[in-house]
Amino acid sequence: MNHDPSIGTGIARPSPAPVLPAFRTALPISAHTQPFPRLLWVDDSWMLLSLYQSVFESLGFEVLATSSSAEALDHLSPHAVDVAILDYDMPEMDGGTLASIIKDRCPALPVILYSGSDSIPPNACQWVDAVCAKAAPRAELLATIDRLLQNASHRQENDHPRNFAPSSNH
Repeated sequence: MNHDPSIGTGIARPSPAPVLPAFRTALPISAHTQPFPRLLWVDDSWMLLSLYQSVFESLGFEVLATSSSAEALDHLSPHAVDVAILDYDMPEMDGGTLASIIKDRCPALPVILYSGSDSIPPNACQWVDAVCAKAAPRAELLATIDRLLQNASHRQENDHPRNFAPSSNH
């Protein structure tokens, strides 16, 4: 007889650990060993935005999701988020324009244009660090996030060279 001793005692049984999707294991090692980034996700479709937020939070990301470009800019500061993911086709302001404002305020912030549009103007692409198609596999977006974070990390290291004291042996 399998008797659970916690039943009727007021002791809660621990929930089993969540099983992560298989594509997560295909990510570079750095994605597994570093803390997950904070994402600013801007898309005018609440349905898609809710889906993206749910999926990426289940993977451990922090997601600040908004359908408003103006609200996204209100919450923007140099250390508030690690990556911005923007839809291109939005009624208030297109993703290229939003990216140009973000880069003006936070030049080092990686920006991904995540769009279902096949025709993104070149002037919009000049303000972003990467373009990912919404129809592409999720693993492609995850790999792009990881690559941009690695690039940003290397830039920060190069911006702050180590100061070495001269050796007294010379």
